Amino acid sequence: MTDQNDTPDEKPGQEAQAISAARSLIAQYGEDAQVIAMMRVSELGFSGDMDGYVHWEMVLAAVEVLTEEPGSGRLDS
Repeated sequence: MTDQNDTPDEKPGQEAQAISAARSLIAQYGEDAQVIAMMRVSELGFSGDMDGYVHWEMVLAAVEVLTEEPGSGRLDS
């Protein structure tokens, strides 16, 4: 049985790799980590590297979650 949020081609550990990459970006770039991840997503999307694109979309999502200010959740608005 698969989680309904899983994509059929998602590999085990892919989420953990994205979270690790997000933490590295945040450590290296601080507040700019989200911008760096967005640029990478854009570059890979334009180049047609869909595997890289999907990975960096996950990294971007992880950066957004890890850097979200407490109390600024979408449910609070």
